[in-house]
Amino acid sequence: MTKPGKSTRKKEFIESGCSRHMTGNKCYLTDYEDYDGGFVSFGDGKGRIFRKGKIKTGTLDFDNVYFCKELKYNLFSVSQICDKKNNVLFTHTECLVLSSDFKLLDESQVLLRVPRKDNIYSVDLKSVVPTKGLTCLFAKATIDESNLWHRSLGYINFENIKKLMRENLVRGLPSKIFENDYSCVACLARTEQYKASCKAKTW
Repeated sequence: MTKPGKSTRKKEFIESGCSRHMTGNKCYLTDYEDYDGGFVSFGDGKGRIFRKGKIKTGTLDFDNVYFCKELKYNLFSVSQICDKKNNVLFTHTECLVLSSDFKLLDESQVLLRVPRKDNIYSVDLKSVVPTKGLTCLFAKATIDESNLWHRSLGYINFENIKKLMRENLVRGLPSKIFENDYSCVACLARTEQYKASCKAKTW
């Protein structure tokens, strides 16, 4: 989602990454009450949630909408919409909120199923992407970043760094493609140490 500006105070967004409905305009709320919801961080700041209420549209009501006066826009949570047994469909031109009795006509049209856990719909790439094709989904690390991890991991081979990343074996190792530019001074020094050949002996 693009970062909203000052002119978005009256705009609404359907947000798949937002776990709760939130608004920055209390005029939209009805049946509201005081509520200590703590603090929330968003793209251009943070604020405190101290009220919640309802937003009624006539065809679809939004319950438990948090009010944060610092929020310059309104967010509607996909997971919270689905909690009311509604369905949400995104297309390249619009987002549709469908009634609970909506059914898929053809299951073969489903290309990917993503389960919901803790109000988030998360994709497990290990279960849907072949291992050989997995690296194409990651951005390339810079040369400096690649060399930094190479040295931090004890001058490990770059293929082994990629394996550690793919299998998530090192905490903090970013999910990027690490490339070797063969500029590591320590590794170059090791490759230049040649053993003297032994002269052949006749018995």
